[in-house]
Amino acid sequence: MVILLVLSVSQAVTTGSSTNLVNLWLVYSIAALGFYWIFALGGRFAFSQTFMMALGGYTTAFFDRNGVGFLGCVLGAMVVTAVAALAVGVVLWRAEHFYFALGTLAVTEIGVVLFGKTSTFTGTNGNITGIGYPVVFGQELRTDGQVFWLLAAVLALLLLLAVWLKRSPVTRDLTAVREMPTVSKTLGVPVDALRMTTFVAGSAVGGLAGALITHWQGFIGVDSFGLNLGIGLFLMVILGGLASHWGVLIGAAFYVAVPELLAGLQQYMSILYGALLLVVILVFPSGLIGIFDSLKSHRVRTISRSTES
Repeated sequence: MVILLVLSVSQAVTTGSSTNLVNLWLVYSIAALGFYWIFALGGRFAFSQTFMMALGGYTTAFFDRNGVGFLGCVLGAMVVTAVAALAVGVVLWRAEHFYFALGTLAVTEIGVVLFGKTSTFTGTNGNITGIGYPVVFGQELRTDGQVFWLLAAVLALLLLLAVWLKRSPVTRDLTAVREMPTVSKTLGVPVDALRMTTFVAGSAVGGLAGALITHWQGFIGVDSFGLNLGIGLFLMVILGGLASHWGVLIGAAFYVAVPELLAGLQQYMSILYGALLLVVILVFPSGLIGIFDSLKSHRVRTISRSTES
């Protein structure tokens, strides 16, 4: 399925007109997949995903300015982001649900202010330009079409990891942690450890997304990682569907494509976008991925009936 996805989307890339949007969809899918692990698997709502993206972006820019290679920059960004997530998780260890969300929101708001003020690390007013392009096997990826294959490969690897995780016994424990954390503790399930693991891993993926988009665009600004994007990542997961990690791809595509399709109605954008979101949530409570599941179930029933007859 991953291979088919990459091949089908690559057809849009070859035209050159929509490559930038496709790359943006890939980056958002990576970040949203990390948030999916935190929210849908770990059962915790974290507003800090955009902060982790920004931290990953600024960290990779810092390493790049100090002569570190592309791979070292990205890996370093993921490590720094994971450590930061671990620190946030320890501070908010006892916070539950709404309070955890508020705590991570506070982290994001504080981070945005600090990134805009600490010019030594983040540049003047949080803006850094001239960041090196991605380099893979000695080849510098300068065009959007070249970067597409890098982003697609990273997303494919993460999806394969998600598939493995879905089929592993850990999924059963994560479901119990999300649905019944108190009962799970009494049964010996390591609730706190699993929550921390999903939070750190999902945040590190967010840092990876931030690092990739920074090298792809060659610059980073603090305004790119605000609260709006945090809400957007949440909508991507909800719209796509919490039942499957594949829904993240659909939700991210919806989030990127709809504003572009409605660009001619710019003055009514907020109303139309909000109405579309409302319709999707009311008509398809299981998310957009639920449409495909319904079609699949209908096809199976049709085949069964034809076989019986």
